[in-house]
Amino acid sequence: MRTRGLAAVTAGWLALSAGAAAVAETHIYVADHETRKVIKIKEDGTLLWDATNNNGHDVQLLPDGHLLIINGRTVQEIAPDKSVVWEVGKPVVDVAESAQRLPNGNTVIADNGRHRVIEINPKQEIVWEYDVANTNKRPTPTMRQVRRLPNGNTLICASTEDKVLEVSPDKKVVWSYALPFPYLATRLDNGHTIISSGAGYGSEAGYYLVEVDSKGEQVWKYGGKDSPAEQHLNWPSGFVRKANGNTLISIAQDGVLREVSPDKKTVRTVRSPAMKHPCTLVVVDE
Repeated sequence: MRTRGLAAVTAGWLALSAGAAAVAETHIYVADHETRKVIKIKEDGTLLWDATNNNGHDVQLLPDGHLLIINGRTVQEIAPDKSVVWEVGKPVVDVAESAQRLPNGNTVIADNGRHRVIEINPKQEIVWEYDVANTNKRPTPTMRQVRRLPNGNTLICASTEDKVLEVSPDKKVVWSYALPFPYLATRLDNGHTIISSGAGYGSEAGYYLVEVDSKGEQVWKYGGKDSPAEQHLNWPSGFVRKANGNTLISIAQDGVLREVSPDKKTVRTVRSPAMKHPCTLVVVDE
């Protein structure tokens, strides 16, 4: 079994007929805001599995086959049979927005209720905390996705601050990139960072994905007001850069996923009756 960006996943998610040859098939896990589900679909949109997530915006596939999801305001780890095996909410977390399980068993959480990022251990004790500034003086400051990097730093989409922050373990901002309402930022192996932006706060033509180098120089962009109409993005949220260089993008307001090549050609559009407002996603070959 081969995964993209994840450790090998247990076979519990895929039942194979006895004696049948195991052929890898691409599956996509999606956190869907509108349907209040986390779903597992094929590339043709066929629904394979779902579970309640109550407007959650994030999903992570764990090495043991469990999923880490946002369910309402809490973070849950759920098994393939949909049972909840771990959960954290108040008083540790007020309003969970995103969550990431680390190799050491700790969990990094974006807590919008207190506009902070925390790392907790399996006993739900806070071992690291970073308060995100509200310099724009928003009445309800908001983050979107937060990701811990292999170097120990943390990428934070400080959305109402209109920037992405890279924060070191000693709480220093070591890198930042300004753009309107960032939703998700991921660091590639080559040191580049891809970010989805909600430029214009509702203007479809303004939304885009951008890839920048360590100096903040743009090396690739998809969407935006200066792009052809067929490249416009109606609120890009989650995305995955695939091994072949293509990028699979969640287009939240259109309820579809769009895969695009490095030269910005549409490779496929994934639609499913089970998908209405896709947010973050995981792509895996099982």
